[in-house]
Amino acid sequence: MQSSWSLQQLATLSLMLCSVALATPNRDSVFIQSQCNLIDKLGWRDKPFSILYALVAQTFVGKPYRAGTLDSSLTEECHFTSDGFDCVTFVESALALSRCAKRKSCDYSSFLAELEFIRYRQGKCNGYSWRLHYTSDWIVDNQAKRVLDDITPQLGGKRIRKTINFMSTHPEFYRQLRDSSALVGQIAAIERRLSRRPLAIIPRSQWSNAFTGIQSGDIIAIATTKEGLDYAHLGIALRTGGKLGFIHASSKSENVVFEPNLEEYLRTFSSASGITVLRPLDPTTAAPKSR
Repeated sequence: MQSSWSLQQLATLSLMLCSVALATPNRDSVFIQSQCNLIDKLGWRDKPFSILYALVAQTFVGKPYRAGTLDSSLTEECHFTSDGFDCVTFVESALALSRCAKRKSCDYSSFLAELEFIRYRQGKCNGYSWRLHYTSDWIVDNQAKRVLDDITPQLGGKRIRKTINFMSTHPEFYRQLRDSSALVGQIAAIERRLSRRPLAIIPRSQWSNAFTGIQSGDIIAIATTKEGLDYAHLGIALRTGGKLGFIHASSKSENVVFEPNLEEYLRTFSSASGITVLRPLDPTTAAPKSR
């Protein structure tokens, strides 16, 4: 079953379907509609969800890297821009788009609803502290919402605890926290809860053994040794020709890129303490009972 396309094929099809997307005032909605049209044209929505997600992720390759897009305003809203992606917004956007396509309701308003559902605690944008800033929080909340499963324990992962407090101890790095002691207090309360919750991590010494159980469309979260933080990076696994690669938004490359060898890439990630593997679930069979 095909789960990869050449970048040239995808670029040509994207241009055919959306030649004026970036020139229009509604470029974000036009971008999403062009992606929906591409998925429909190629019949991807009928594929298993993991394959659909891997295919959709590839259409983002070459898009610019852009950090800080969620903090452009002091008023919290479920923001999306097609101008560029960081590692989190790439993973979330491709996932929201794939879920819309699988539900056969692929349009901009449905996409934004899915994005909000994935990005915020209990699926609701009720302010800055409701955004799932920490990846460990994002994992647990999206497991509860049946968006994904943490399959790390099945791959030999170990449970560890770590003190998480980076945001509350470095409020100067966050526009919304700089002048709001109330928000810092809310974030600190969340951090204390996260610090009591163990993380499932596959340590560096066990990566090679674990890779055989990773499939295209799995989300790879890279845990970090940095004090106060849980994870440092996210991306999506892709198997091509029997090799395990990795699609991610790279600040170094300044684009969404495909790394053909995940293990080689991880070995260059000096602060990586391990990885967590998440498997997105088909929204037509694993959706929660109520939204």
